[in-house]
Amino acid sequence: MADAGIMLSHRSERSFGGAARFKGLLWPLASAALALGIWALVVILAKPAPYILPAPWDVLARIWTDRSLLASHGLVTMAEILAGLLISIVIAIPLGIAIVAVPTAEKLLYPIVVAFNAIPKVALAPLFVVWFGYGFLPRVLITSSIAFFPILVSTISGLVGIEPDLLRLARVLRAHKFQVFLRMRLPHALPSIFAGIKVGTSLAVIGGIIGEFVASDSGWGYLLVQASGTLDTTIMFAVVIILAVVASCLFSAVGLIERMMVSWHASQRS
Repeated sequence: MADAGIMLSHRSERSFGGAARFKGLLWPLASAALALGIWALVVILAKPAPYILPAPWDVLARIWTDRSLLASHGLVTMAEILAGLLISIVIAIPLGIAIVAVPTAEKLLYPIVVAFNAIPKVALAPLFVVWFGYGFLPRVLITSSIAFFPILVSTISGLVGIEPDLLRLARVLRAHKFQVFLRMRLPHALPSIFAGIKVGTSLAVIGGIIGEFVASDSGWGYLLVQASGTLDTTIMFAVVIILAVVASCLFSAVGLIERMMVSWHASQRS
């Protein structure tokens, strides 16, 4: 009887978890339906010119009819976004660790990083083209430069935000600095690091488009520039919708990885 009760409890937990995940998917769908409904209502009531505000059904139809064109340009933009995001993660997290671990590095490097972040990346884009040519690399560098700063700041904030009582306990137990970092600082900082990566994913999408505005002959940003010159608002809205979906999917993917790696944290228990 006890075994049967345990099996029933496990089944109920699995069914509850599945129902919770299903409800979690319903909210983004409901939000999308609400946005499309408001858009359609504005088009029906205001009757704007199609080149000013196309109808949502026209935009969705355009996505389907031009799916090959959008997909071919999308491969370029997605490669830039993912490469730029990966580069920013690979550089920002170790740099944040170095700034926290070495006080001299914080005094020497952090002001430079803050000053670099204050520079408008649109102003840097032409320089990247001059330095690295008119191709894939400058667009990736623009993307990574935009996504870099929030990941770095979140890493530093997470590493220094550990409870002082835990550090005092580690000193009492004579733990080595590397042990303190590996067992205390890094696990404590993971939620903050993932929060920075989530922000970085959205900024990487923006950075990829900015790079294509400046130096590109392909990609979704290139399509936007070409469509704006011909007042093809329908394809512009199609690209904007796709970019919103891509950013949401990347954000959700990072959230899924966070739930797997930081399942013990209080933010994931709900």
